[in-house]
Amino acid sequence: MIQIGSLVRSLDNELGTGKVVQHSNQDVVVEYFCSVGQCIEETVPLGELRRVTLQRQTRCYVKSESDRWLIGRVFGWDENHGAYQIDLPDSKTLFARERDVYVRCNLPIEDPIDILTYKGQETPYFHQRRFALVKNLTSQRAVSRGMTGLISANIELLRHQVEVVRRVLEDPIQRYLLADEVGLGKTVEAGAILRQYLLDDPERRAIVLAPQYLLEQWRTELKNKFYLSHFPDRVVLAAVEDVHKVNAKADIGLIIIDEAHHVAAMARSTDAVKRSSFGAFKKLAHQSERLLLLSATPVVNNEEDFLSMLHLLDPTNYKLDDLEGFRDRVAKRQDIGRVLLSFQEGANPFVLKNQVTQLCSLFPEDKYLSDLAEKLQNSLQEKTGNENKIVRAIRTHISDTYRLYRRMLRNRRASVEDVIFDRNVAPKAEYDLDERVYDIHELMEEWRGLAPDNSNYHRIFLLLFRASGTWLGILQQVLEARLKGSFPQVLTKEFDTDSLNILTETPKFDKEEEILQGLLKILEKPSEDGDRLVLLRIVILYKLSENFKLQSFRSNLPKLLEQVQLRLRRPIPGDKLPKIVIFTSYVQVCAQIIKFLRDSFGESCIASHLLGEPRAQVEKSLDRFKNDPNCFILVCDYSGEEGRNLQYADSMIHFDLPWSPNRLEQRIGRIDRIGRQLNVEFTVFAGAEIDDSPHDAWYQLLKDGFNIFEQSIASFQFYVDGKLPQLEATLFKSGANGLLESVEQVKQEIGAELVKIDEQNTLDEINALDEIASEYFESLDNFDAQHQEIERVTEDWLCNALRLKQLNDPNVSAAQRYEPTQKTLIPIDDLRTYFVGLTNDTGTYNRRVANQKPNVNLYRIGEGLIDSLSSYIHWDDRGQAFAMWRVDDSWEKSEGAEWFGFRFDYIIETDLSSYKIDPIKYKTLQRRADSLFPPIIQSIFIDARNEPMSIVEDEALLEILQRQYKGKGKPPIKPPIKAADKAAAKTASKTPPKGANNQDYNLAKSRLPILDNFIHPDDWQDFCRDARNTSVELLISQDNFIEMCDKTAASAEQKLGRRLEQLRLRLNRIKQQEKMIDKSLTQEVIEEAKLNQAIIEGIRHPNIRLDSVGFIIVSGRPPITGGETEDW
Repeated sequence: MIQIGSLVRSLDNELGTGKVVQHSNQDVVVEYFCSVGQCIEETVPLGELRRVTLQRQTRCYVKSESDRWLIGRVFGWDENHGAYQIDLPDSKTLFARERDVYVRCNLPIEDPIDILTYKGQETPYFHQRRFALVKNLTSQRAVSRGMTGLISANIELLRHQVEVVRRVLEDPIQRYLLADEVGLGKTVEAGAILRQYLLDDPERRAIVLAPQYLLEQWRTELKNKFYLSHFPDRVVLAAVEDVHKVNAKADIGLIIIDEAHHVAAMARSTDAVKRSSFGAFKKLAHQSERLLLLSATPVVNNEEDFLSMLHLLDPTNYKLDDLEGFRDRVAKRQDIGRVLLSFQEGANPFVLKNQVTQLCSLFPEDKYLSDLAEKLQNSLQEKTGNENKIVRAIRTHISDTYRLYRRMLRNRRASVEDVIFDRNVAPKAEYDLDERVYDIHELMEEWRGLAPDNSNYHRIFLLLFRASGTWLGILQQVLEARLKGSFPQVLTKEFDTDSLNILTETPKFDKEEEILQGLLKILEKPSEDGDRLVLLRIVILYKLSENFKLQSFRSNLPKLLEQVQLRLRRPIPGDKLPKIVIFTSYVQVCAQIIKFLRDSFGESCIASHLLGEPRAQVEKSLDRFKNDPNCFILVCDYSGEEGRNLQYADSMIHFDLPWSPNRLEQRIGRIDRIGRQLNVEFTVFAGAEIDDSPHDAWYQLLKDGFNIFEQSIASFQFYVDGKLPQLEATLFKSGANGLLESVEQVKQEIGAELVKIDEQNTLDEINALDEIASEYFESLDNFDAQHQEIERVTEDWLCNALRLKQLNDPNVSAAQRYEPTQKTLIPIDDLRTYFVGLTNDTGTYNRRVANQKPNVNLYRIGEGLIDSLSSYIHWDDRGQAFAMWRVDDSWEKSEGAEWFGFRFDYIIETDLSSYKIDPIKYKTLQRRADSLFPPIIQSIFIDARNEPMSIVEDEALLEILQRQYKGKGKPPIKPPIKAADKAAAKTASKTPPKGANNQDYNLAKSRLPILDNFIHPDDWQDFCRDARNTSVELLISQDNFIEMCDKTAASAEQKLGRRLEQLRLRLNRIKQQEKMIDKSLTQEVIEEAKLNQAIIEGIRHPNIRLDSVGFIIVSGRPPITGGETEDW
């Protein structure tokens, strides 16, 4: 029954335990005890209240008969007394009725001095361990700049990705195009930003829209790297094809669209359904506060789709009907890019002087640029050695200020050589064994020579060319479709419908039917030497013979197959199968390969990625290929060319070559990924080994013209698409010779295309090596590597202080979890409130371990256990206050010679209280402030012996005060004696080492009266509060504190001023060149100016929050006391 004085908890709020002070039939007034000096009242419905039974170890407050507060911990409920048994700090016990017991609510302690004033302090053992953890957690926030979603993600920290995440998360307006080149990890960047959003705003939701074939990759990445399961029901993954199913009225705070160029292309599609889909995307994008578009698509030759992407991000300044104006903007930027392209670090001094002059003429109003230009001219003249640094600063400034879309972030493969490697693949060409291919080649050449020269026959010949370059069953189906004038449904999986219509509806020319029948007649006869399937098996057998050391059997292929099959059934120790990926462009060919190889090597050895297979089956097959050492072959049709990470493969076999080089790029991209040096064996089946083989010529054009095996061609995909119709005509008109003659032309055109792309990209790319980016990454990476120290301080508090038990994971080295025991010093209710479910999860402090084990949490701020622990130590008063007697050999032993004073531990950070901002954006503002003035912990010691109190500056005394706590039962470790001779050793052994008698005594429980010998009990509270106020005054008046704030504020003013000036320059340039007023940018300039002022003021006058406090007595002798007190 709830009555006045009952301890209750409301289901209506998160305030925790309170006490009923007023009672009516329906409503109850509950008083929530925040601290001795602060209570708040809330009126709550009676039906929402539940009685609370205090658990053992609960910290509680009882008012004595003399109206003084007593602080203790609940031992338990005593039925005989009908009261709680309370253990007090002085080793005494009292019994208190429920109505007289107060328990702190869930609001954290505002000022630890309150604990000390009421002598509720606990052992310095707790303070030392708590302080070390708080300091480490503060350092984590400082080095990560509050980007907890990044530092706690299960990812390898890579410089260029970290820089993208930093730029987005420090920006109040998070509408970005992430435009890194293919393979640099845009998904990881977006995942870290998504995780931060989920941590910052625990109530709101997000949606990821990606092509269907990429959804599983997204699901896996978000689960394994960003712990999506920790945010149930808050992130929706949907296919872009299902955009109409997304509720446009839902409150979605963040939208991520992958492969956004595909969505952008819908805007001008001739298909009404696709245009309607774009309208749905546009509605979602424009109403969402945060939007991330992911696309590596360059703007060159793709202005229409690029404008559509930018329209999704910023509809005011990038209107869909202004394509010509957009093209003009792109063209003007080409001039800037052309200058920047040669304005590089290490360039010839003459070139640098010339180009910086041109840059200044392009931006005459840019004073910051002109100042840097002057510095560069002087540096070049005086040869100071700072040229590269200044050039880098100029390039970064121009890029940040004048890029096409200010919130487009692009990293290039050439700029991240430390994590992406040149391909330098030397593919091995294998030629057909099949003797029929020579006759097929002759008849196809005859067909080409007789066919009319128009586009329909060009397309038909292309189909014949493609069908004859793979398993010949496809060629047979194409020939029969041409002869019958209709095509079977199965061919629609292999070729587009337009091409099949041309194949079947275009009239046959004279003598064509005779040629086609001749080709079919050749195909009716089985190959005597073996078709391409047999060639594939031989290639695989040769690879396995090297692994199994069976090369001696190569001359007898049946015997080699028999030996390999035996080893697969009965492997011997040390056998390791290679992971081989086989690609074909055709669904039916993929099925044929799977069947043939399963017959040859066994079903368990072969995995498949086949169009039409259920998604679950495909995922199971891929998992088996990756993790089952006996499954060593994965066969893929074109459905496996996009969205899959096969980075772990050892070998790739191209059973046939696609006509589109971009599709071949996609295949290679499954393996050529970030962080891996491409030492994979590539094998290409290049058709017949004859001089005028068009298939071999196509392979040579891909290899030497497009240079696809040595560089990614993703950045000039639009050039490639535009080139294919010309090559189709060349193939028909000139055959193999025409393709071979195109090699040099394609090389030259690609070279010119790359120059255009470089001119655009050099303005758009970000510099992850600039001073700000490098400083941030280096500090983050260096701190993160100190995982052993993070583990030490965390477990010192969790296990040694709070007495949770560490349980090592038997399956994962350096991974563990923590569980409470009967000795744990956390009440059950607090375990439920702060740590529910978290003690079941396994985690590690070592990022490398987490990277290898996706189901293992990474213990950093942002991870559930660490964040709960951080919240708990700021709520729990254990360790926030202490009092101790410190014995030091060097101090005078006589009574009255003692030193006494205080230790105050302050957290100092930018004060943002004056800036009124949407709470959702506050975390972003705090991150920017942290980047300019990282939070620090500063401990000061106050000499309280005299009035006025003063800061301790004496080095000898500071050394004593800062010493680690050493309680009873912890004798000092004696330093080793350097025994030059026995006599010296004997003498040394009789003399105790310096500090041997140093010991600390916890002034609590039975030793509390010692405090009264120094400060009268009636004066103690005022004495503590005076010291608290004085400590702040003394801290902020210190010269080094003032200098730190002023210097940091000046640096922040310079950095923020530069950013603001960049916005103004961009705004003025838009006004001058594009004759328009950018209202959103104008408003952003106004807000940025206010924000800058708030941050600078907040740094000059930072927020100083007391984290912990201690009272210390220093003496040369132990204290005189009549009882024992725990000193651990």
